[in-house]
Amino acid sequence: MALILEVLDARGEAVRERVRLENLPLTLGRGYDNDLIVDDPYVDARHARIVLDDTGSTVLEDLGSVNGLDPSDGRGRVTRLALKPGTELRIGRTIVRIRDSDQPVPAALQDLAERVAPAAETQGWLNALWARIAITVAAPFATASYVWLASYERSGASDGFAAAMGGAVLTAIWSGIWAATGRIIVHRFLFLAHIAVVSCALLASILYAAAAKWMEFLFPDNLVFAPIAMLAGLALITATIVGHLRLATTMTRQRRWRAGLLTSAVLVLIASAAVLVESDTFSDVPEFSGQLEPFPAQWLPAGDTQEFGSVALDLKEQVDQLASDSLRTR
Repeated sequence: MALILEVLDARGEAVRERVRLENLPLTLGRGYDNDLIVDDPYVDARHARIVLDDTGSTVLEDLGSVNGLDPSDGRGRVTRLALKPGTELRIGRTIVRIRDSDQPVPAALQDLAERVAPAAETQGWLNALWARIAITVAAPFATASYVWLASYERSGASDGFAAAMGGAVLTAIWSGIWAATGRIIVHRFLFLAHIAVVSCALLASILYAAAAKWMEFLFPDNLVFAPIAMLAGLALITATIVGHLRLATTMTRQRRWRAGLLTSAVLVLIASAAVLVESDTFSDVPEFSGQLEPFPAQWLPAGDTQEFGSVALDLKEQVDQLASDSLRTR
């Protein structure tokens, strides 16, 4: 049996270092000439030493330190302490604990997570620096172009520039939060990679918005696009969250997708509730899409003037009949 000395953190939870007490004497202190260097400003340069006494027992002796040796049994500071399995004391503000080499340890946990380094560094083709820079530059340019092309005002260019700059600032803040999270969890500050993930999502949303406008223009009365738009938004948010989690955590693929789906589902439900509340107010003003797109007229699902006149005549007869019925009922 051999004794193991464990150096713990100030809270007594995490083990900083373990030393087998075999080659004695062994000195402890903050100085670099010690056998065990304790990085604690409340520990002397040569604070204590571990020796074998006349009976062969392992003891810890104070070397005239400022703060002494403080056992955890509550008896106060001592200058000499016998070490045995279970002994715990404070040196300065560092906790020291003695263990037996035969001390049982829990069974190893099964590693279900992906390795940190590949998970943090690999994001498909986004791993290339040129790709991250290209995506990061393309996103604000696409935003400005989309706003400018969709505007019919003289200030379209300035509106596009303002939208691009505002989106860039929000993207930087969002990516900075994720990068800081990754720095804490996987010890990597992948700021540019997180910006590339958000930029990909932004480009995908712009492409979808442009396609949706064309579909709304060509098929204005189609009710299928609303659920498709909801599913597309759900997929886009989920993929974005999963991309961030892959860079900033060591979660498994299944857990990342579950977290992404749950987050996106909550956001979609909140957005749907807001739309329902906003559209619940009554208005006698008809709402219709006034979006125009450069599309050949002969391909549009439209009728000729004769058909229009026939429909207008039918409507006039119906209105006249309603007016006549209203006069008779009076």
